Amino acid sequence: MSPASAISRITLGVLVAAASLSAQSAIRDPQSAIGRLVTFDLIATDARGRAVQDLKPSDFDVREETTPLTLESVRPVQAASADESRFFAIFLDEYHVETGANADRVRTTLLQFVDALGPRDLLAVMKPLDSLFAIKLTGDRAAARSIIESFTGRKGDYTARNAYERDYIAGTPARVEAARNQVELSAINALAIHLGSLSDRRKTLIVATEAVGNSERRRGLEYLPTLDTVVRSASRANVAIYPFNPSGAAPDQSAAALRRLADDTDGAMIAADADAGLRRAASDASAYYLLSFRTTHPDDGKYRELQVRVKRPGVSVRTRKGYWTAPPDEALRTALLTKANEPKKTVPPEPAPHVSPLIRPWFGISRGPTGKTRVTFVWEPAARVPGDRRQQVARRVVLTAKSSDGAVLFEGPLMPTGPAMIDDPAATPSKAAFDMTPGRLRLRMAIQDAAGQPLDQDVREISIRDLQGDVAVGTPEVLRARNVREFRTLDVESAVPVATREFSRTERLLIRFPAYGPSGSAPAVSATLLGRMGHPIRDLPVAPSATPGDNAIDLPLAPFANGEYVIEVRAKSGGRDAADRITFRITS
Repeated sequence: MSPASAISRITLGVLVAAASLSAQSAIRDPQSAIGRLVTFDLIATDARGRAVQDLKPSDFDVREETTPLTLESVRPVQAASADESRFFAIFLDEYHVETGANADRVRTTLLQFVDALGPRDLLAVMKPLDSLFAIKLTGDRAAARSIIESFTGRKGDYTARNAYERDYIAGTPARVEAARNQVELSAINALAIHLGSLSDRRKTLIVATEAVGNSERRRGLEYLPTLDTVVRSASRANVAIYPFNPSGAAPDQSAAALRRLADDTDGAMIAADADAGLRRAASDASAYYLLSFRTTHPDDGKYRELQVRVKRPGVSVRTRKGYWTAPPDEALRTALLTKANEPKKTVPPEPAPHVSPLIRPWFGISRGPTGKTRVTFVWEPAARVPGDRRQQVARRVVLTAKSSDGAVLFEGPLMPTGPAMIDDPAATPSKAAFDMTPGRLRLRMAIQDAAGQPLDQDVREISIRDLQGDVAVGTPEVLRARNVREFRTLDVESAVPVATREFSRTERLLIRFPAYGPSGSAPAVSATLLGRMGHPIRDLPVAPSATPGDNAIDLPLAPFANGEYVIEVRAKSGGRDAADRITFRITS
């Protein structure tokens, strides 16, 4: 088994996410006679290092080499306010941090950093072999602390600690190290791409590591991320990387790689004074400007340098050194997501992407009529942040769903599912379902309080895939019950799934999913319960659901310990198969 196989789980997700992000960017900012929109953040400070927040568009001078650029917009962002969120991610590189004092320093310093975050700040923490699909920004500080507290350095220790490492990251120390280097780069790249899909604002990625290794470039493996790939992905996604080296020093080659991650993404090195470095990272994310201009360069994937200054005396600026144009195949990706024969329509500008911390949405897909895909949507209020008395609770969402050409697919109010659901046929529904041609789906969720007053809005784009192939699996939906009587009422077509993925051991789950075979035949279906790291625990029985065409898994949670689990459902027919996964957590 080659070292490249060690990152097979991450690589596929990275490629899918990269294609999704590129297509999303292309749709949001279509290439036209006036060019493609480029957005970057800029930090302005006075002589005492304080943020300057009253600059006007006329105060900025932006040039590409020597050519002045016309700014299309200048947006001041004050993310430190009580009504705004900052976006943070932490990558804990166990493979390149020594055990002992260095690992202790990572834990102690990052726990203090997490405790100092504001109640509205969103955070994701990831280790090298964590699934890309489990990346989720959340306000759950307890979950973040738990991951950080479990961190142990493994630099130079090549002992396999789970079945995945035994099977796929094995061999001589040199081969193991090569595989670990590739896992590290792939995971950082995946985090940067995921953060970029959330918003055009500044995102902060803290990488706790003593070294960034080189990736092997082998024939046929050119798609694997390199250091250049990571820098390019972070820059296009407006992600600033802050390498945190707990040793305080690094070999020349590693130090150069870490400095490049910081310098080329407008981040900063964190070494000797880690607390001060992390405070700077939080401060950089708190007050800045978002500048946008249009470039008329072709989609050639090339790097263009920028020179930015402020005309006001005594003001210093820090920003990225340049930008990359879209890769040549981005237009092709976009074209594949829309019908070639559909007439072009003028689509009004959409609001910028924004993930609201007030709600937890869930989207499911299944086969619709005549080659379309059916989309199902439910939501629940997000868990309240302990100690935050100002946090407002979402009571209703007005959903607007549009296709990539601006056609409205669904528009209307929806009540929450889960514990807040109102079981009244005459009341506002808790579930939306509509059919669409596979492609990009634009979603705007206007979030309201109990009095109907606006609290926030959640704006995002997702890719809806085609389920008309030989073998396909629709999105599994989760229904929960607290007792036997409730469970008997679940397996009906009108039952509404829940959006949450956190459950109590006293509950019983019903997981339903559709599976499709060639020419309308029924494929063979199976399900496996996996641990957090992907190791199998046991097979789960799958039975026909009372809902026609669906399959059902009855899963009482009482036998299981607290922790995170994954259910993998699979459909097979002939030599083809398809699969999907659900990640959930048992909390008590």
